[in-house]
Amino acid sequence: MRNNGKFKKILRAVFAAALAVVLLAGCGEKAEDASPQEGLSQFENAKLGVVTGSLYDGYSRELFPQAEISMFNNFADVLGALKQGKVDGTMLDRPNFNAVKRTESGLSCMPVPGYSVEIGFGFQKNEEGDRLCGQMNGFLAELEETRTLGTLLEKWYGETEPSENIPFGELPGSYPTLNVSLDMTRKPFVYMYNGEPVGFEAEVLFRFCEKYHYNIKYTNGSFATDGLAGLAGGKYDMVCAGLYMTDERKESVNFSDPYMKADVVMAVYEGGGGFFASIGESFEKTFVREGRWKLILQGIGTTLLISFSAMAGGTLLGFLLYLASRSKYKIPSKIAQGFAKVYSKLVEGMPVLVVLMILFYVVFGNTDLSGLAVAVIGFILTFGSFVYGQLKLTVEGVDKGQTEAAYALGYGRNRTFFRIVLPQAMKMFIPAYSAEAVGLVKATSVVGYIAVSDLTKVGDIIRSNTYEAFFPLFAIAVIYFLLTWGISVLFGLLARKTDPRRRNRRKALVQGGEK
Repeated sequence: MRNNGKFKKILRAVFAAALAVVLLAGCGEKAEDASPQEGLSQFENAKLGVVTGSLYDGYSRELFPQAEISMFNNFADVLGALKQGKVDGTMLDRPNFNAVKRTESGLSCMPVPGYSVEIGFGFQKNEEGDRLCGQMNGFLAELEETRTLGTLLEKWYGETEPSENIPFGELPGSYPTLNVSLDMTRKPFVYMYNGEPVGFEAEVLFRFCEKYHYNIKYTNGSFATDGLAGLAGGKYDMVCAGLYMTDERKESVNFSDPYMKADVVMAVYEGGGGFFASIGESFEKTFVREGRWKLILQGIGTTLLISFSAMAGGTLLGFLLYLASRSKYKIPSKIAQGFAKVYSKLVEGMPVLVVLMILFYVVFGNTDLSGLAVAVIGFILTFGSFVYGQLKLTVEGVDKGQTEAAYALGYGRNRTFFRIVLPQAMKMFIPAYSAEAVGLVKATSVVGYIAVSDLTKVGDIIRSNTYEAFFPLFAIAVIYFLLTWGISVLFGLLARKTDPRRRNRRKALVQGGEK
């Protein structure tokens, strides 16, 4: 057994050296001409781009304390800033650089001596997580011994795009399901191809589940905003997509053995052009290649589903709550008013993103409720709060003389409200309702934080796969404009239909005896 362990260690050392030689080919020729230290000295007072909260944020500040650090939400934004000359360089691992280099010929790199990252799979910090982690470690060792691991690394981390992709598929049999959080923006570890997750870790995960008889239920979400919280809350069994293993992260995540130790490089860009230099190619990459227009349609469908479901559910919730608060029975009315006051203050006092994350990771953390369902619930709560408050404001804004006149004509309490007061309140209510509905559509752009692939999230996935930093943004912006403009037109027509001055007097005035 001891000799077998020594053999594995020797095999890993030989394999790591061979992999380093393969990955070294990814840097541009300019990086080979100068020594690493001479090349890096130019960045001492430069502008460097980093992803907020990433490992490279700390590395950049440590290695270049005089440099100006600009932080971005994701690597696609960093690359866009690099191509536009807004930053002079950015640090990343060699596999990621090789993947970017495939489509960005103006990119080159230079080694950063003494800096490297260990990459592996993440599991829960509990007994079940230990069991799965042990299985993964055994599986990785088996891939190493059979030299399959080296073949897969060379396939996915090389300078050319893989010709064969293995997407996830439904495994036969009634196997237990692994809930896995994947970050589809981490090419070549995991990324989207023809609507399915592919990449080195995606293929390893599929082979792992095939061997140990698991089915896979994957969710698209980043490690920082979704994966870590999902692991802690028990929503995910595993997180993967190029996870860097650090001592601090090991306190919260049960990491597998590292399947590779990747060198860190400094990437620079010397290409020309910009957004308008190749707009035709950008359009083809964003919409046509790999059928990405289907992803965009799915994103639009998800955005509209959340928006209209929240409008319908929120309107019903707010309206029923308002009716309960104006009940003619004193005790139920007081209870409803007290509840509505507390509920409205809570919802109004928290950003919608915080509400969604609390619902997803805490309230429904141990359930199988999807991110989409949680998003609908969250926006129903926020939209219902608006509807209740706006109804209360507009109904009270109707002249009380209208109610007194209706009572004088013999109208009952409910008939007066629905036939006389509410229609007049709608004249003030609908413009505000329309504006809130438009705002709701735009607000759904944050649902990517709870692993929902809406229109904005799909745009991020496309940007991460194509490294087109700007064109997908403009395309998504245009789509949002068309959606919100269409909703505004619809509510404009509704406002015309509900305008009391346009109503048929026979429909408005009914027999006074009706109750």
